[in-house]
Amino acid sequence: MQIYIGNLNEVTTANHLAKLFLPFGNVRLSRVFWDDRTGRSLGIGIVEMDADAGKKAVRKLNRFLFMNSYVEVKITVS
Repeated sequence: MQIYIGNLNEVTTANHLAKLFLPFGNVRLSRVFWDDRTGRSLGIGIVEMDADAGKKAVRKLNRFLFMNSYVEVKITVS
């Protein structure tokens, strides 16, 4: 399952996301998106993990204060 994470702090990395989601289950992929022109974070990322773990993570982490930002966490539509 792919999970969208929005409103990320500009210094958040893929490693930070992986560590945030790891307590819920195996993280297969974590990625933060960057503006190629400016090199700045777009404030969004994705995490891929098993469905059961992902659903639990979404319930627990949506509107969670992470690195001084309340993140938006939801399941993406494939």
